[in-house]
Amino acid sequence: MRKTKTPPSSGFFYPPHAKPLTGKEGTLRATWIFLRNPIEGFGPMAYNQPIVSVPSFGKKLHVITDPEGMMQVLAAEAKKFTKTAIDARILGPATKEGLLSVHGEQWKRQRKSVAPMFAKRHMADLAPMIADVMREFKARLDVKPDVELNAAMAELTFDVLAKALLGNPQGLDKDRLKFATRKVVTSAGTLRPDDLLPLPRWMPRPISPKGSSALKQLKQAADDLLDSRDKDNPGDDLVGLLISAVDPKTGQGLSRRERRDNLIGFFIAGHETTALTLTWALYLVGMHRPTAERIRAEVQEVCGDGDITYEDMEKLAFTRAVIDETMRLYPPAPMLNRECHEETEILGRKIAVGDTFLLCNYVMHRTERLWENPNAFDPDRFIRKPELKAKGAPYMPFGAGPRICVGMAFAVMEAVMALGTLVRDYNIQIPSDCYPRPLMTVTLRPEGGVPARLVRPSN
Repeated sequence: MRKTKTPPSSGFFYPPHAKPLTGKEGTLRATWIFLRNPIEGFGPMAYNQPIVSVPSFGKKLHVITDPEGMMQVLAAEAKKFTKTAIDARILGPATKEGLLSVHGEQWKRQRKSVAPMFAKRHMADLAPMIADVMREFKARLDVKPDVELNAAMAELTFDVLAKALLGNPQGLDKDRLKFATRKVVTSAGTLRPDDLLPLPRWMPRPISPKGSSALKQLKQAADDLLDSRDKDNPGDDLVGLLISAVDPKTGQGLSRRERRDNLIGFFIAGHETTALTLTWALYLVGMHRPTAERIRAEVQEVCGDGDITYEDMEKLAFTRAVIDETMRLYPPAPMLNRECHEETEILGRKIAVGDTFLLCNYVMHRTERLWENPNAFDPDRFIRKPELKAKGAPYMPFGAGPRICVGMAFAVMEAVMALGTLVRDYNIQIPSDCYPRPLMTVTLRPEGGVPARLVRPSN
């Protein structure tokens, strides 16, 4: 951590960000920086041009930081692209046959099986479960107000995942499972020099003994959840949906491996990304008192001292804007990869079969050609200009196109409910010299964590 610089007189808070390359580093140093922290491996061209193309093992690597190009690759031309071999090698050990990793008809079949869990009509039923977990979490905070935000939010969001999506299973060792999930993400998400080589998808990617042990724990937990259900009446939560899902045309259900790998995918994506969004949001609020005061006033006006309900969500415009701005500054998945399998044209540039793409929404969210004052924490930008979140706008924290995050609506609801509740009921106290470096593994974490003290406001 390092002390913040004195913010400009505008009153905005300028939180930590990845320092761009200067363009003078040379290939070896730039590659070394990219391997250490990928979001720091982009220079002036990536921040100032919609697409940058460089040679890569006889093909080309294209870096896109422009909404039009993003939408072409992820939506309009999506059938011509798949995730890259590096994605397959990184995620494969954990989710090889799950929604995060598969393509084509297998992906479509799985997406149809999972999507009903996150349909709008179910959100109102899931919101009270989030409120129940919030009450339990606050009771623990009242006893132990000093926390590390990332760990505390991981605990909160995993409890939400267990209760709302997994049916609150008895006997689930949540602490062990949270630790294993974090270890798998850290182990898998750390780039290595061999990751830049054009190795085949089938070649296994070695992981550390601790990472391997953690992955075995995740697989065992998923198997136990599946085995615990009655095959004839598996329930209507995520586990039940995966067990009972069948293709309406063929009547084919998901295989055992597909069910297990999807559960592991939700262990990882279902709490890690939302936990990080809340960690960064509480950090930003804790460092900018005017924002905290506005959230508190808004939640009290809409909800009083009661739970935030699903019906309240549309009325909490500023609280939602803080979540949106947090995900602009710190998108949980700051970079996507794609490989071209059919010759095409993107942003007027010819793309050959085998070319790969880095779709860097982190850089896109911070480019001056697309955003006013991009490095400032300014939630009101989304209230002043609602079109910033329209389809094709330069704001894509969840990606875009058919593979957009299936749990997006649930994640946003959970984040708004948690942030609104915590900021209304507690003062978020962050050390004034806390300025954590954004560090990318698979997700975007505050290096070293964020120490905080959450205490009830004195009346």
